[in-house]
Amino acid sequence: MAAFPAGLVWLASYPKSGNTWMRILLANLLAGRAEPADINRLSEEESLMGRWRFGDDMLVDADLLDSRELARMRPLHAGFVASRQTTPFFCKTHDRFAGEDGAPSLGAAARGAVYLLRDPRDVAISLAYHLGATVDEALARMTDPAHHFGGARQLPYLLGDWGGHVAGWTGQGLTPTHVVRYEDLRRDTAAVLRGVLRFLGGQATEVEVSRAIAHSSLEALQGQEAAKGFRERQPGQARFFRAGQVGEWQRVLTPAQLETIEEHFGAVMIRFGYAPAGATPG
Repeated sequence: MAAFPAGLVWLASYPKSGNTWMRILLANLLAGRAEPADINRLSEEESLMGRWRFGDDMLVDADLLDSRELARMRPLHAGFVASRQTTPFFCKTHDRFAGEDGAPSLGAAARGAVYLLRDPRDVAISLAYHLGATVDEALARMTDPAHHFGGARQLPYLLGDWGGHVAGWTGQGLTPTHVVRYEDLRRDTAAVLRGVLRFLGGQATEVEVSRAIAHSSLEALQGQEAAKGFRERQPGQARFFRAGQVGEWQRVLTPAQLETIEEHFGAVMIRFGYAPAGATPG
């Protein structure tokens, strides 16, 4: 059976960049079963973003703390969880690497991180669909360096803008980080998954890798969602597992929207191989 060293590993990303898919791939790899892992057992169990988990672990009601107090306690929470981890814990986060005070928003207790990265032009479309918003509304969030998320069930956290999020996680030297482009994950899932295995010191046979990929296919995920729903689907959202297309922006975004994205994120896009519209890839 596939195995990984014990410890906390961040699965970090800006929203709608492939985080859920990577979590499902790893869950199926670890489960090693003939049937797919249940997609509805991935939410609160694999996140430190929930208010209930924070309260249970830290013995304090998050509703009694203001945003600054919560921000100071979240690295302590991560350290608490990491210190008690006797199994692999692949933990989803959308937090920006550095908080408002410049310190690591989640501390330094994790043994590593896998950072999921996706073309911001496709992120804008997927985020708009996820939020039930227009692309322009999604872009307003993506270009806001002070943008926060949170809710009745989630702790508030600093997301920031897409470019700052990517630069923060990929440019820091505190937590060893393996970068995965969503486009590469779609193009050659097996090769990328083996790369994640090597980075994390995991072991799996080719049969186990192939089975995990089959259990995590878009068709398999859509089938599970159609049969029993998905806890992470937003109210009013027809389905969570949509198409996951690469390059959808080429037929959806307007010239003005492309200009907004490239003006804000052009340097980061080029660094990671996302050529501006009309450019010839080198």
